Order: sequence, then structure tokens, then C-alpha cells
Amino acid sequence: MRPLYVLCVAALVTAGAFADEPAVERDFDEIASDGCKNRGGDFVVRGMVSKVNEDALVLSDVSNSRRTLSVALPGRGPLAGLRGVFGKSREEKVYERLQALHDDDTVVVVTMTCKGNAAPVARNISFRTEDGAEESISY
Repeated sequence: MRPLYVLCVAALVTAGAFADEPAVERDFDEIASDGCKNRGGDFVVRGMVSKVNEDALVLSDVSNSRRTLSVALPGRGPLAGLRGVFGKSREEKVYERLQALHDDDTVVVVTMTCKGNAAPVARNISFRTEDGAEESISY
């Protein structure tokens, strides 16, 4: 019985070492000027949707709309064209939602990660609706 107990404790301690680190909030200006150099995990930036298309989102700084940051949206995949045959695809719904956030000047919180020296890639976009509810778009 004792070896089983020791094995369980060791497994719990090891699992804690591999737990995901929480995303760290970064200053908008820092990320916009330095680019994607955060190799230590996910990070969070607050901004407003300036422009959006199927592949990218351009955020503008809340305090200065002239400062912008481009964020890549994860790929649509090879079957994306077929998904829209029977109604709107997920990507179309996300695009429409992001466009509505742009039109409403809603502040969004984007969790992103760096992939080399390219634009950061969005993992989650969260925001508050007009009635105060918290919503998010996850990739």
C-alpha cells in the first residue's frame, strides 16, 4: 500500500509542474512596437477591433487609436468552403461577431501566443456585451 501512496503523491507533484501558466497582460504599446518576442507563453492585450477579415484582426489601442497591432486568426482549414454549404460556417459567424464589436466600439481582451517572429496568433477573444454579460470566442 505504501508504494502506491508514494506513486500517487509523485504523480500529483509532477502534474503541478506541467500545469499551464496563466496568460500575462502586456502593455499594448510594448507589443505593437516590439513585435512578437514573447516566447514565455500566452499573453493578453486589451484593444478595440479596428479591422477584421477571415485571416487577421487589427486591434487599436484604447487610449490612442493610431497605435495598432495585427493579430493572426487561426487557419480555417482545407474544408472551410464546404462547411458553409449548409448554413453559415463558424468562421462567418466569428467574422460577423467581430465586425459587430468594431461597429459598437467594444473593448476586447485578446489572449494570444507567438509563433516565431510572425504576427501573434489569437487563442481567445473575450468581451462584455451591452447587457454586461461576458462572452468569448475561442480558437
